Amino acid sequence: MDFHAYLVNRHKFVSKTREINEVSASQYDNRLSNMRKKEIYNGELHITPRMRELINQAYANKTGEYERTLKYFIEYKNFLKGM
Repeated sequence: MDFHAYLVNRHKFVSKTREINEVSASQYDNRLSNMRKKEIYNGELHITPRMRELINQAYANKTGEYERTLKYFIEYKNFLKGM
């Protein structure tokens, strides 16, 4: 299962979460790809203060969507470990 598929089905794996539609899942996937290209995210298992700093320098992050993207991806990686 890739990250996009995990997001679309996340409500089945994580209790008390809402369903994420295809468009939103694609946006999260795209944000993650861009943060990897800019070397903001390099496989860490938690969000660091430096990552937050780089996100705020690179993006208009008014609603925390970039941190949320990383949170969901780290959650996805932990989900895969538990399979």
